[in-house]
Amino acid sequence: MFKLKFLGSANASGIPVFNCNCQVCEEYRENKSFNNSTCAYLECDNGEIILLDAGEDNITKIFDNKTIKAVFLTHFHADHTLGLLKLRYGVDKVVCYHPEDKNGFADLFIHKLSIEYKQNKPFEPIVVNDIKFTPIPLIHSKNTTGYLVESKEKTIAYLTDCAGIKDNALELLKNTKIDECYIDACHAPGYPDKNHLNYEEATKILDEIGAKKSSLIHGSHETLCYIKDNNIGL
Repeated sequence: MFKLKFLGSANASGIPVFNCNCQVCEEYRENKSFNNSTCAYLECDNGEIILLDAGEDNITKIFDNKTIKAVFLTHFHADHTLGLLKLRYGVDKVVCYHPEDKNGFADLFIHKLSIEYKQNKPFEPIVVNDIKFTPIPLIHSKNTTGYLVESKEKTIAYLTDCAGIKDNALELLKNTKIDECYIDACHAPGYPDKNHLNYEEATKILDEIGAKKSSLIHGSHETLCYIKDNNIGL
């Protein structure tokens, strides 16, 4: 069994956005809250941590004195990899599974230090702590894989940073009994971006997948403003 928790669920800018005075950003400031860029983790029964992305800069502080068993990286954009820059200096060896990428991010491939990088292959499962992680190819500006995370008790789909899902990947998700599905909804409808889904596109895919519980992640202040302006209940 495992527990899925999020360190953040916003897009790269976080919320509030620097010096933005929109309704959502002002509400966050009034509440003295901040939503970091999307990064999640599994807390296993044995106390070990498995990261889903590593964009949180303070990962080493958050999980100090805990064992990070593995990192499952969706892609090498900065908001998903910044934490690795510090994590690599740790004492423990950590395996980082990632999609094919020749350059990676910054000098991570040059100075690997404590991190062992292992390239995943779409649809080929990887098992860590009796939990199966199946890479799901996503459409994005960098080569990106979401993950289907399966244990005996629970199945979760983590699908951040995508502009769509190819037919073979979508069919797999539709034919799997998924308890929780999390998907990129970075923009409000009409926003010109070919690398991320907007709210309407994301909800349409969630309806197709038909998970027991569906949630939006990698959201921007624009997405939240659209939801508020249109009185959409979540």
